[in-house]
Amino acid sequence: MAKVPRETLRKIVCTGLEILMEHQGYPQNIVLSKLQALGFSISAPSMSNIKNEKNVGLPTLISAAEGIQKLIREELDREYDFEKHDFIPLNTPGWKPGKVSEQQIHDGNLVKIHSEGRVSVPEKTRFIVTARQEVVEVGVRLNSFSNYFISENESAYKIHILDLLGRGVNIKGYLLDPESEEARIYFEDRARYGPLSYENDSLDEIRKVIRRFQSLKQEFEARKLAGSFEIYLYKHIPYCLYLAIDNGEDSGKMMVSPYLYGVSRANCPVLEFSKAEHPELYRRHLESMHAFMEGAKRLI
Repeated sequence: MAKVPRETLRKIVCTGLEILMEHQGYPQNIVLSKLQALGFSISAPSMSNIKNEKNVGLPTLISAAEGIQKLIREELDREYDFEKHDFIPLNTPGWKPGKVSEQQIHDGNLVKIHSEGRVSVPEKTRFIVTARQEVVEVGVRLNSFSNYFISENESAYKIHILDLLGRGVNIKGYLLDPESEEARIYFEDRARYGPLSYENDSLDEIRKVIRRFQSLKQEFEARKLAGSFEIYLYKHIPYCLYLAIDNGEDSGKMMVSPYLYGVSRANCPVLEFSKAEHPELYRRHLESMHAFMEGAKRLI
């Protein structure tokens, strides 16, 4: 699927939506809820962008096309024919009509909860590649953010960051100043809970992350990419991780993970929502993030 041209992927989605409406009577919100139940999380704005031939990230486009194909196979026993550009009956022996259960969505305002904690690299990549202007991540150490460039295959993460920068998208990271009194207090308090005693090493870990970012900054500048890569240091007691796309724009969306005491940050639940689907929730978290970033000093 990754080698299929964008226009073909878009054709699969649009044709599939028409067929699901014609044969099943499903409007877009029902299709989205069924895709969610099948494990394909596509937001309403993203689906609308696909239909209206607006820009959407390749991973999102691939996920939508795969989800539509799976839904139509399961409910209509049809498969997309790349030569005929249409869904053709399979006539599978013994196939019986059935319906995929809907993932409950209230008034289209879906707040996705990743209760298991930090999202996977593919999930994070799918989330950020739709950015048009800016990606901002506010964390404590940003160890995972920086380490993905080294620990993951380039095609899984780094290439997507380079694509964003190449398209003129600015990427900004905010991490706790390791020389601040707030950092000392925060990590000492966390380490009081026995299982989190490793937090005592966090100040040195942040310094390692900073050196990693400095190296990446040099690499990105050498490529002369259109977008900027900036790292900032803040001096506050951390409360949440914020991952924000296109701050304040209509296409804006966020992932927020409240830091729970006694729970490793990687295991704290993550909320995922957009401005279009949950404007008040988005507004409050954006206000908090901006207040948190206020006064931060640019490092690189």
